[in-house]
Amino acid sequence: MKINTDFVTNSSSASFVILKRNLSDIQIQMIHNHIEVAMIIAEEDGYGIYNVPWGINETPTEIKGHTGMDNFDMSWFLDVIGVDEEYIDYVHHG
Repeated sequence: MKINTDFVTNSSSASFVILKRNLSDIQIQMIHNHIEVAMIIAEEDGYGIYNVPWGINETPTEIKGHTGMDNFDMSWFLDVIGVDEEYIDYVHHG
């Protein structure tokens, strides 16, 4: 996983790209429905989440996520659903 962080500002964005060949069909569906899935997992684990969804786009070869405010902990979510961090290109834009 690549993570780049800059100074904290009032506006931020974050994004990730994962090649679909590194994901199961179930993981792809879970990423598309990340808020609903995370609420179930968080309730079971006692983990607090923000329910601000990421924009998720899918191409024939990739799944991409982006957010203007990174309130939802996508790194936690991808780890919990079993996505190997070596397959994630995750960049924080400050």
